[in-house]
Amino acid sequence: MAGRRFVVTCTHCKRTVVIVSRVTGAELDRLQAHLLACCPSEVVGPYPGVEATLRHFRVTSTDPDKSPPAA
Repeated sequence: MAGRRFVVTCTHCKRTVVIVSRVTGAELDRLQAHLLACCPSEVVGPYPGVEATLRHFRVTSTDPDKSPPAA
């Protein structure tokens, strides 16, 4: 699993927002900031959680033979 990375793409604007090995607090902040800028009406409350944030993004593996882990 070393080197496994994931591309996180916004489902609204289709842009790649981050490429990460895992979503940590810093990446989640970046995703929330993107969502606020891209589609402010979609933000759920002042502090959206991980699940509420990630439902607006598509997560795919950079390795075409592997899919992202189930949530």
